[in-house]
Amino acid sequence: MTSRTAYRELATAGLLLASYPVDLLARQSERLLPRIGLLRDPVILAHGLGGSRANFLAFAAYIRLTGFSNISFFEYPRRQSIVDSARQLEELVKEVAPAGGVHLIGHSLGGTISRVFTAMAPRGTVRSLITIGSPYSFSQTSLQEFAIFGDEDAIVPAPPPEMVSEQMFRRMVVLDDTGHLAALYHPETLRVAASELRLNRE
Repeated sequence: MTSRTAYRELATAGLLLASYPVDLLARQSERLLPRIGLLRDPVILAHGLGGSRANFLAFAAYIRLTGFSNISFFEYPRRQSIVDSARQLEELVKEVAPAGGVHLIGHSLGGTISRVFTAMAPRGTVRSLITIGSPYSFSQTSLQEFAIFGDEDAIVPAPPPEMVSEQMFRRMVVLDDTGHLAALYHPETLRVAASELRLNRE
């Protein structure tokens, strides 16, 4: 791991740790904010294993600035199976997007859960799927997925290009000098998220 990558990982870890107390305030304020009118283009953010919705707070703020205000956070038990978590995600999707048309963005295991849900969901349920440093299978078929990896991710290494089939992802990007945590807040990740949401909006 290069010194630049190590610095990015440490800086992102600090940001994620600082987000936890902020999330306590955010949860309280959300109870006071009505969701009336937040019907179009729902976006669901799914954190990684051992994380929480706090990890996505700054990400959510950026998404709101791009014009997507209908944001929900998906949280799941740490020791729950991926299939059970995908079924739990299905319940949230039914709640925030009863007619379908949801956008899913997941980091690490949250992306894998989002991928599994997308595969089992009726066509049209998911408008866009973005995964960030998410575990994968070389035999998977995920034609809606825009996959983002860090080139120095020691937890979920990017798949070698020569082993990526056309069915594995719709598109894949590998970020330079980037590890597992820093991929979440890399400028290119934010750009891709905003672009994909705009391209697939209702």
